[in-house]
Amino acid sequence: MSSEKPFWEGKTCKEMAGLHVKATWKNGTIVTGVLDDTGDIDLGDNRSLYTSRGYDSSCDFELMGDVQSIELLDDPEYERIDNIENVQVGDIVHTRQGNHFPCVSNMNVSHWPQVYIEEIDFKFVIGISSFAYALRPKPKLPDHDGLWLDKDGNTWTMRDGSVQMTCIGADDWCFTRAWFSPDSVQVLNAAPFRPAKVVEA
Repeated sequence: MSSEKPFWEGKTCKEMAGLHVKATWKNGTIVTGVLDDTGDIDLGDNRSLYTSRGYDSSCDFELMGDVQSIELLDDPEYERIDNIENVQVGDIVHTRQGNHFPCVSNMNVSHWPQVYIEEIDFKFVIGISSFAYALRPKPKLPDHDGLWLDKDGNTWTMRDGSVQMTCIGADDWCFTRAWFSPDSVQVLNAAPFRPAKVVEA
C-alpha cells in the first residue's frame, strides 16, 4: 500500500471545484466528470453525483463511504510537465495546494528553479516546494483528410496522412508545394489548426 497521500487530502471542496476526475465506487462503478464546489460530480441541470461528504464549498473534501477512490485526470488536449525546470511561458502551473495559474516567466535563481505566475494584477513566484505539475496546451494538428486553416489563416490540405500548404494568404494558391507529415517541424510551427469551412477555403 502506498504511503503517498491522495491529491485531495487537506483541500476544501472549493479548491477541488473544476477538476476533471475519475471516481471508482466500491461496487465497481466508474464515472468521470468535473467536480462542483461541494465536491460532487456535476451532472448538469442542478444534479450531482455525490462523491464528497462536504455540504458546501468551505468543507474539507472527504470521500463518501461507498466511494473507493478518486483520481485526477488530465485533459487530453494538454501535455503534463512534471519537472519545474521544463515549464515554459504559457503553461498552466498547478501547485501542491490545488491552485493553478498561467506561467509568465521562468528562471533559475542560485540553482533553485522558479516560475513566475500571474493572477489578476499580481505576480507570484512558485518554487519547487510548491510546484505539483504544469499543463501545456497541445497544438491542434490536422487529423483527417480535408482543408485546414493554420494560425495565420493559410490553407493546408490533408490527404492520406500527409499535409501540404495549399494557399498562402488569401490568393497565393499552389498545388505543387511539398507534403509533410502532421508531426513535422513545418506543420508544428503553423499550429494550431482548425478545419476550414467551405466558405473560408
